[in-house]
Amino acid sequence: MLLAVLVSFCRSGYSQHYVFNRLSMSDGLLSNNVRAVWQDKTGYLWLGTENGLQRYDGNRFRTIINERTEQIFSDLANRVWIRMGKRVGILNTTTFVFTPVAYENSEAIHNSSMIWLRKDASGNVCLQLTGKNYQYFDEETKTFSTRHNPFKIPGHLKILDVAEDLAKGRYWIVSSEGLGYWDKATKNYYTASNNVQNEPLLAEKKTLQRISDFFIDNKNIYWLLENNNSISRFLFYNNLTNIFEPDTALLNHAENNSYFEIYGLKNINDSTTAVYGLNYFRIRSGRNFYNLKSHISNPYGIQFNSVSDVLQDEEGIIWAATDNGLYYTSNILKNLHIVFSQEQNRSVVSGLAQDHNDNLWIATWGRGIFLLNNNYSDPDTRPVNEINDLGDFAKMAWTLCEDNQGNMWIGFHEGKLLSYNLQSKKTVLYQPPVFKNNAVRQITKDSRGLLWIGLNDGNIFTLDPSAQLPKDKALTQICALSGAISRMVLINNRYIWVAVNGKGIDIIDTDNKKIIHSIDVQKAGGGFITRVKDVLRANDSLCIIAGEKLVTVNSKTFEVNIDINNISPPGTIYTLQKDADNYYWLGGSNGICKLNLDTRMLTKYSQQDGLLTIHNNSYIPERSTMLRSGRMVFGGNQHLVVFDPADYNTSVQPPDVTITGFQLNDRYLPPDSLDKLKEISISYEHRAFAVEFAALAFRQRGKLLYEYKLEGLDKAWSTQSTPAPVKYNVLPHGRYRFLVRAKNEAGQYSQHITSLHLFIAPPFWKTTWFYMLLVTVFASLLFYLHRLRLQKLLHVERVRSRLARDLHDDMGSTLSTINILSNMALQQKPLDETRNREYMSTINTSTSQMMEAMDDIVWSINPANDSIAKIIARMKETAGAVLEPRQIEYRFDVNPSVPGLRLSMEARREIFLVFKEALNNIIKYADCTGVVFTLTKKGSDFILVIEDNGKGFKTPADISAVRGNGLKNMQKRATNIKGQLFVTSEPGKGTTIQLSMPIA
Repeated sequence: MLLAVLVSFCRSGYSQHYVFNRLSMSDGLLSNNVRAVWQDKTGYLWLGTENGLQRYDGNRFRTIINERTEQIFSDLANRVWIRMGKRVGILNTTTFVFTPVAYENSEAIHNSSMIWLRKDASGNVCLQLTGKNYQYFDEETKTFSTRHNPFKIPGHLKILDVAEDLAKGRYWIVSSEGLGYWDKATKNYYTASNNVQNEPLLAEKKTLQRISDFFIDNKNIYWLLENNNSISRFLFYNNLTNIFEPDTALLNHAENNSYFEIYGLKNINDSTTAVYGLNYFRIRSGRNFYNLKSHISNPYGIQFNSVSDVLQDEEGIIWAATDNGLYYTSNILKNLHIVFSQEQNRSVVSGLAQDHNDNLWIATWGRGIFLLNNNYSDPDTRPVNEINDLGDFAKMAWTLCEDNQGNMWIGFHEGKLLSYNLQSKKTVLYQPPVFKNNAVRQITKDSRGLLWIGLNDGNIFTLDPSAQLPKDKALTQICALSGAISRMVLINNRYIWVAVNGKGIDIIDTDNKKIIHSIDVQKAGGGFITRVKDVLRANDSLCIIAGEKLVTVNSKTFEVNIDINNISPPGTIYTLQKDADNYYWLGGSNGICKLNLDTRMLTKYSQQDGLLTIHNNSYIPERSTMLRSGRMVFGGNQHLVVFDPADYNTSVQPPDVTITGFQLNDRYLPPDSLDKLKEISISYEHRAFAVEFAALAFRQRGKLLYEYKLEGLDKAWSTQSTPAPVKYNVLPHGRYRFLVRAKNEAGQYSQHITSLHLFIAPPFWKTTWFYMLLVTVFASLLFYLHRLRLQKLLHVERVRSRLARDLHDDMGSTLSTINILSNMALQQKPLDETRNREYMSTINTSTSQMMEAMDDIVWSINPANDSIAKIIARMKETAGAVLEPRQIEYRFDVNPSVPGLRLSMEARREIFLVFKEALNNIIKYADCTGVVFTLTKKGSDFILVIEDNGKGFKTPADISAVRGNGLKNMQKRATNIKGQLFVTSEPGKGTTIQLSMPIA
């Protein structure tokens, strides 16, 4: 028995059924229990599920909120409302921020199923607390409250439902006390007991006390859901005739009389109403409702326990939120889809043919011959019992062909050939001995009306069906080929192309009935030619060969070209057709595909397009035919689909591509950044990013090519068949522009190229401020070096000046004295020896002093004497030379931290000269017997203390008041090295001189 199911749509005047597609957790849903579905203006689908809120772009699900979301819709102000359990509020779809909205009696709600967000016929948002009250949203206070309601009813009423009737200016209110309405004009509430306006519905004798839901459809029909104990039923009230109409649409008849509940009634477009709930999902077209729940074995149907929401998107696709995932379907195609019950014997579609009455003949291997009437809208495929009842052989049909006399010829197993007269419905069975019980695999008709018959053993015969001879005698053997005949096709009205298993293709001229050419392994360049499944004439000079590969053959030169295989689908191709728009349709292990040879683009179709999804080997299309109406038929194991290829013309321009996500180091950038920023700035350290994009057109999903490039990096466009994220890593710094566009199979591009501006900041060492800093540092360094050079020059100049001054001061006077004394000595009488001796002694002393001064100068400028240790050694040497001849005892107390200190030349010289001046004063004036020299370091200061036990003197308050130059010079030298000089002395108590100076 054949189970025929119509599972897609017909245009006006035809019954409508649906092919469903399912999205589940394996596709990215958070949960298969989908509670709500809504589409925004951009084209995204928003899905509320048991485990959270998600956004879907046709390729990827993105999780927005990880909390059960049960309702979602938009209002007139384009605000998006969602309900998550007992919480209701507004969602910003740009920033993904949820703002809760307060409502009355929220603390008394313990069951979230009592709360429903609603939108009345005027578009106002309200909140239904079932069994309690209705609360409208107030724009000023941004809260829900009964005070904002546009109707006033008694406070004790427990509201179950409210429906706004725009035509009559009323709010119909279903409450615990029955049905009533608030009249906008009179501003009064009316019930059956207060029906002063004589409303016919309130005056009806039918009981209206058990009404739970009130719905007004787009034809102004009242739908009242009545709950009576465990039974629910609809009452249909015609608002024009004021009568209850019978359930002609059988809306109250649930499947198998099972229990059902209604969750919602929705006008999904101007002419279609959906009713859904527990064990219930029906859609009305015209006056009829269709139960959409499918048998569990139907791979193209919808299975669920409950439907929570229904949406028709901008492209006309219907989406159903169920507890078994998200289903979607389309109602624009007039496809006929026949599924043979797999509970019966297998039924492989082995042949298809359209007779002169436009009826479709279906030959099957396993169940015989079936007939589909010529309007192709009635799914009741009729078995041809006149043939099928002839015996078991009739179940094993291979091929079909109608002759010019109105007979359908059918080839069977065991060498049987049958003729069926379409008018008289009489059959004639032949089993020619020359067939030797070989199966009749192929029958085709040439331009003269001769039938060409190919057998399983490779023999080919012709049959003239118009001959008056017995048909056994009318057979003529043409040739014997070495292999089973798998396909015979008439090309250019003259040549029969014969596919032979294990060999290749032989071309026979029907005029002289001779083989004119053979294409074997050697000529084809591959073994694929031995497994040809179909041959299709592309034009006068080109044929397309289907099999393990898709190749072309020049029908005049017979040259084989395999370039087309680069764009063919994977797997074996069994059958080919060409439509009126020169597109090539391929049926095979990858399903049904369409090939555009001009653009070299392949488009795959599946059940989301109303065609076939290859669930397993039982759904592979192996045979096809083109009907005179332009429609195509593809059939295979257990199935058959009839469709119009014009419905799949992709002349619609692809939409602009939307940037759906931007990941920076595996972290999504907030979507408002993409929308508001003119340019995305990326730090140099985090320059790994990925761009996600999609053309938000669910009907074109999987049928577009995406081209993209990154200006500033790529010179050419890159192409990919799916909108997979494009990743970039470690790009140089600079400005870039990411460009992306979509292209359909006709070569049409999106109207606009979508762009995203990016700026990768340079590393700090390549920034302007860093360059400026380098310039500043370099200039400062040059200035410092220049200043250092100047300082050294000045220092050298000062040293030269000081040396010149010291030489002048220390040696100039001495040399002058020597000069004067030598002149005086020369002027003395030669005999004045005593006076000459005095002069010579003075000259000797002066030269000694001059040599000592010269030695001090040389010693002070020598860098080897920079350390204190050298100064101490010099001091000891000088002190010994001066004090020991005078038998004055002396001692040096040196702190251990002092010898390691290093002093500048100036400081070294001034300290030593202070020491010498003090030593000179001790010799001249102290009259002492002992001297102690103490050198210490205190903090950052160097301290030199010189103590004698001489006679001392009375020190003035200010050293400058002293008449001699010794102490004044010592004070000046201390000041030169930024030090301090302290002189402490009293008559009879000796003298102490302390020099303190900072260590630079």
